[in-house]
Amino acid sequence: MTNSELVNQLSEAHEQFSAVVKNIDQKTSERQPSPGEWSVGEVTHHLVLMERKIRQMVRTMRWGLMSKKLPPEMRKPAPLEKVSERKQRVKTFATFIPLHGRMFAESLQKLDRERQMTIKFARRVNLNKLRPRYVRHPFIGALSGEEWLWFLAHHQQRHAKQIEEILDRIGEGKTVAKS
Repeated sequence: MTNSELVNQLSEAHEQFSAVVKNIDQKTSERQPSPGEWSVGEVTHHLVLMERKIRQMVRTMRWGLMSKKLPPEMRKPAPLEKVSERKQRVKTFATFIPLHGRMFAESLQKLDRERQMTIKFARRVNLNKLRPRYVRHPFIGALSGEEWLWFLAHHQQRHAKQIEEILDRIGEGKTVAKS
């Protein structure tokens, strides 16, 4: 894959997500489908936390830090398309658990900024330096630095689908997400 393909995927995923959340207000963003389940605002805050940490990790991976180098014969493409599917529920680490009741508009602005920083990084990074370096994902397995960037796009698509499900469950799906 090329830098421009990666940038396009990151941009498209963010545009899809933005289309889903564009008409959601603060009150709606705080409604949980049931006790203990994430609200739209919490999902958005989770995305902010993940975007920042993964980009920082990949930045260090290009210099050989925080990662291992796998020989070419042991490399195989990660099944990243499974990330955007909502077939299996995955529990996140404490670092990425969002806070409830944050200002939704502020979280959306932060997510926009974080994604723009990721896109800027993806435009200029030498993908050849990221391809041989791997960090293990707890459910998918070893991901190269490049795959971690692709992961961010799939991850945002996954949570856009989750937000559509949340909106349907709280009775806002037709009027908010689809307008």
